[in-house]
Amino acid sequence: MILDFIIAVQRLTKDVNNTNKESYDANAALQAVKCNIQPATAEETALAEGIFGQTFVCYTTESGVMVGDKVTVSGTSEIYRIKGKEDWSMDPMPHYELTLVKMEEEEII
Repeated sequence: MILDFIIAVQRLTKDVNNTNKESYDANAALQAVKCNIQPATAEETALAEGIFGQTFVCYTTESGVMVGDKVTVSGTSEIYRIKGKEDWSMDPMPHYELTLVKMEEEEII
């Protein structure tokens, strides 16, 4: 498996000053996750109830990522939200398959 991208993961956490608010904070253990990101096929997009052209599939060997996390691709301005996670713990290469949705600019702010 060619892991040619590096992503940084951010996770929703409760605001210290107001427990009714949440914000994305960097997860120190997941700041240099190697992965491979590919556009989702039409079938994968339909299964994920996504939008064609905005749904992607990510492969990684890192187990700490979770559904709902926000990922930023190193060296680009691309930001995705993890919509799904599948564990492929089988030989010869155990890995995780993540369904990513490209975040719109107004969602990022």
